[in-house]
Amino acid sequence: MNPKDYRRQVEAEYAAAAPANARAAVAPSSQPVNPDWTQDLADLMDTKRDPRDREAAIWRLQAGTFLAPDFAQHRPEFIQALQAATTDADEGLRHAAFDVLANSKDDFARRKLTEGLDDPNKALVSPAVALGLLARDDHSAATGFARAFLAGESDPATRAQAARVLAADPASAALLAERMGDKDEFRLVRRASAVALHSVDPSSFRSLANGILADDSDFPEIKATVRGALERDDSAPAAP
Repeated sequence: MNPKDYRRQVEAEYAAAAPANARAAVAPSSQPVNPDWTQDLADLMDTKRDPRDREAAIWRLQAGTFLAPDFAQHRPEFIQALQAATTDADEGLRHAAFDVLANSKDDFARRKLTEGLDDPNKALVSPAVALGLLARDDHSAATGFARAFLAGESDPATRAQAARVLAADPASAALLAERMGDKDEFRLVRRASAVALHSVDPSSFRSLANGILADDSDFPEIKATVRGALERDDSAPAAP
């Protein structure tokens, strides 16, 4: 028996001995698995289903939006289902729905986020989440809210998020500098303010950062944040 015939015989014997399910596992599928967007929409709209199953349906449908021609007929119903999900009892599902709608610059979502920031009794997500989502959709609308939160006395997570939103607003440099330099402020807020000020007013940041580094009573975490930014600036190549 020549080598080729022997090889074919061994392969045939191996295939016959292998369990059927093992052969199926390694065999390529005869046809690709097609997404069932109709079922996904039904799952998303079924309020009796587990919220995590409904959230998973959101992400499958969101992936479908990248197949624009095929998904187009489902898009209106998807948007309606997302809008309905923003008022669901489950916070995670609400957040996921707003996340997708904000990327689509949906007017309904923008209005609901703004209402929640204006009136906490109408809030459907936390202020920190709402600020981030609104900034992604309508940054000018988010800026006013962010200034108010950062200047106010809301929780540290919200004020830190407000500082991040203001990282694209040079007019907020003075407020960011105030928060960055306030040793009575929460360190989370100070660090976020420092990063934001570094973006909008590098000169003010450098001056304030040098003062922080020279202050023996300031906190190590704040010193590490500003020192890292200064070192990155010094190692950056000079502009042509």
